[in-house]
Amino acid sequence: MNRTRTSTLSLLLGLTTTQLCAQTSVALGPIEGYGNLETAGAIAMVTGDSNRNARIALQWRRNGDTAFRTAQDLVRVDATHFVGSVFGLSPGTNYELRLTASDPDGVSGTPSSTASFATRADTLIEPSLRTLYVAAAPVGNDGNSGLSPGQAVATIQRGANLAQAGDVVSIAPGIYREQVTLPRSGTAAQPIVFRGQVGAILDGAELLAVGSAWEASQGLFRRADATPSWQVVADTSRLFRYNSLAELQALAAGAPGGYCYSGGFLYLKLADGSSPAAHDIHVARREAGLVADGRSHLRIEGLEVRHYGSTEYGKGIYLRQSSDVIVRANRIHDIGAAGIWIKGGARHRLEDNDLYDTSITGWPWSQTKGSSAENNGVVLTDDIGRGHVIRRNRFDGWFNGIGPCGSLAPGGAFTTEVDIYRNRFRHHNDDALEPEGYCANVRIFENTIRDSHMAFAVAPAAPGPTWIVRNIAYDIGNTRTSRIDGNISSLLKINSGFPEVVGPVLLLHNTALTTVPNTDAVYLLTPGNATFIRARNNIFAATRTVLSKVNAVALDWNYDLLHTTSPTHFVNWAGTNYTTLAAFRAATNQELDGLVGTPNLVDAASGNFRLRSDSAAIDRGETLPGINDGHVGTRPDLGAFEFDPDRIFVDGFAWANGAP
Repeated sequence: MNRTRTSTLSLLLGLTTTQLCAQTSVALGPIEGYGNLETAGAIAMVTGDSNRNARIALQWRRNGDTAFRTAQDLVRVDATHFVGSVFGLSPGTNYELRLTASDPDGVSGTPSSTASFATRADTLIEPSLRTLYVAAAPVGNDGNSGLSPGQAVATIQRGANLAQAGDVVSIAPGIYREQVTLPRSGTAAQPIVFRGQVGAILDGAELLAVGSAWEASQGLFRRADATPSWQVVADTSRLFRYNSLAELQALAAGAPGGYCYSGGFLYLKLADGSSPAAHDIHVARREAGLVADGRSHLRIEGLEVRHYGSTEYGKGIYLRQSSDVIVRANRIHDIGAAGIWIKGGARHRLEDNDLYDTSITGWPWSQTKGSSAENNGVVLTDDIGRGHVIRRNRFDGWFNGIGPCGSLAPGGAFTTEVDIYRNRFRHHNDDALEPEGYCANVRIFENTIRDSHMAFAVAPAAPGPTWIVRNIAYDIGNTRTSRIDGNISSLLKINSGFPEVVGPVLLLHNTALTTVPNTDAVYLLTPGNATFIRARNNIFAATRTVLSKVNAVALDWNYDLLHTTSPTHFVNWAGTNYTTLAAFRAATNQELDGLVGTPNLVDAASGNFRLRSDSAAIDRGETLPGINDGHVGTRPDLGAFEFDPDRIFVDGFAWANGAP
């Protein structure tokens, strides 16, 4: 800094030169490492650096290794916090991280600091105390001991009441019409496991079977029912809930039909005009399937959970202020508000579940938004704690797939450290992934998203960062919401009517390709406040604009492949159309090392998103430590996959030969 300017500023501000330098130089404060299964977060507090030009480098190593490895620099998310992530770690392993601060204005104190952390073990511990048997009546009886198949109890609730740490509750095939409250916890060494055998169904509905009595009335069918329900299913299809008889008669949402309550009657109309008496009608009478309130070390697996939603807050599985619960290999469908609802707690694992809804994808967005059908496959609310892992699940037909952020910071911590990876999403009329709310170090990687309106909605996600890494987004915009209802689709949604500023968003190595006519790859809508979006090594391929930017968000985009099949569109930036990369670069200083070219994927329509040998994306990327360390060739390839037919991509990311 010029001495004269420094003296002048000092006089104006009443500060000495030493005080002024202390304000602009950075001082590294407490640091933390937080491990999940395959990833870790790195958090640093700083003081000084009033001009916000400091940098914090991140390195890590496994305990026992000599050399540190380099990851991406931490990202500043507010005045005092820098946050970063490490990918490609091994479960159940001890590590060390090292953070090093640098600043053109100098560093006060020690520039480097280290911290130890461990990743959690990726295990399924089998309890060893007892097996308790549940079999639906008349085989089971709640007066039995449950200690043998011949002494099976009749309800899952009775099995739960008997279960102690170290027990397996084995649930035989059958339909169990009940809401189950889990009364006690297991332990880390002896969890309680609720294990459904094939055909074990937890059902929240009253069944009005074929032949039930209905009467015709006003062009509708009705039966006496004084207790309104928020969820009705005809055979295997969810019905739309209308607020009045006139709306039901009009059947504006269309097939498969709808219902409403009025004057002590349940009114119903099917799109094909048939009588409900010819169908099985399932009327939800319970709000939730399984409820863990303040519990820990439980596992729920192998169940079909369906038809819950007697109130507007219907849930298949509800984890409230609980921790260390594993929900795996379940089939959860046609639930009112959320297939799995997490409120508070920490370190849950949701994996290998099949979550779907049967009708929402065909309903108009304007009808569904704000209705009882604006639901989520998985939603996290309130203070969600830290360390949740949502992986290898299949989502189909929910209005939104996953909402992974609550509304509050976790108690005693700054970051949430939520991982969402290797899931499949399809047919979402709104957002496949909706990281909105208090999102801090949310990592979304290696997911496949198809035929959905929006892939990622960060509207708003704060304080950040939100990592969006090596995902596939194919045919975004191939929904009723986009094609019929006229709403703009996009890989990324950042607009919101909320005052919170969207934290940093990192788009790294994603493949976003849509073949839907007249559809953009990325459309950054307004209004909304955001810090910045950094894009590196992505494939953005569209049939209209590659990027349409209305929002004033700052972008840092480079080394991306940009492609459109439209001869008249390329980029629209703040109302100005740029039809060539050269013009776009000159006007915005973006994509200085990007390129225009065809992605040439092997067979995207069939789900193979690997690069062909003639792809323009090969050897055109930027080296990103911790993200593409194992690249093949002279430079990393663009998109979600490295072109290498002979071996697995070795930088810690698991995908090698197409989507999982």
